[in-house]
Amino acid sequence: MMRKPAGIASCPRKQFMHSLTAEAPILFDRNRADDLMKSGCPAEAVHIYRGLVEARPDEDSHLLALAWALHDSGQTAEAAACFEQLFRKELARNLFSGFAYDELVRIYREGKNGEALVSVCERAAAAQPEDIGILQTLGEAYLSAGNAAQALRIFEKLVESEPDAPERRCSLGDALLSMGDFVRAKAEYNRAAEIDPAAETTFFSRLADGLLRAGDAEGAKAAWEKCLAARSDEPLFWMGLGDCLADLGEPVASEDAYSRAADLHLETAGSCWYRLGNLFTKKGLHAHAVEAFTKAIVIDPGNPLHLLRLAASHAASGQDGLAASVLRRLEALKPTPSTGS
Repeated sequence: MMRKPAGIASCPRKQFMHSLTAEAPILFDRNRADDLMKSGCPAEAVHIYRGLVEARPDEDSHLLALAWALHDSGQTAEAAACFEQLFRKELARNLFSGFAYDELVRIYREGKNGEALVSVCERAAAAQPEDIGILQTLGEAYLSAGNAAQALRIFEKLVESEPDAPERRCSLGDALLSMGDFVRAKAEYNRAAEIDPAAETTFFSRLADGLLRAGDAEGAKAAWEKCLAARSDEPLFWMGLGDCLADLGEPVASEDAYSRAADLHLETAGSCWYRLGNLFTKKGLHAHAVEAFTKAIVIDPGNPLHLLRLAASHAASGQDGLAASVLRRLEALKPTPSTGS
């Protein structure tokens, strides 16, 4: 029997050893970069990951690692570009894992980049048209970008799919608020409360905030009153009612509501009155602001910010002497510099 030449028999082994030799530097660099990340040094890892991506452009794990290193080192725009590459690859392969999409949504939300957020959500929805979570995020993106009509279309579809999901009802209500349809918006929130009565204060407080932002202070007041009917021991509900009353031109009633809030939680009563003082200041009700800031100082006399706002309110009311007196109190709070012996 003829023997095969030794070189032929050993060829696969040589190829295997060659591949190991070629891969060794890649593995070494990857381990080094990963160790830098574990040590909290993402900026130093970025350079290594870049080299790995250039050497192995088809290996997504290196690109993902680079994205994280860029993100953790504060280079958010470049991180987003890496996640965009991964996202486009997923879409091209018709293999949607959602990981790159989730990171892009988070980055664009945090950066308040509405246009980019809408773009990534639209592409994800085109790839996964029946995914409820993606559609919900797309509707929210449209709403935050000021495209209430598109948001309405999305949320109406979601309510049709899940008519007994209270969160879908609330989202539809938000879109309707943005379009100025307060009647339908209130109806959707009421329906959400009927579906989940245990969460009614969450729904109505959200509705109240939305109505006040949209300019319906009377409707917001009614929503806060529903919250208080269920939980009269919640300070935030009284403060919300006070905000509406101030907007309706009832500063005395607003003070009464804030007083109820302050009495319910004495530990934060100073902050409560300070918030009301700022509200009155924005509305030009400086005399009422003086009263609110004065009450805040009684509770927290050493807070320099409260004194500063009180001085400004006195000055805005034409009470320059009182403003100067408060500023002297503020000056007295500053620590006396120590003198060396």
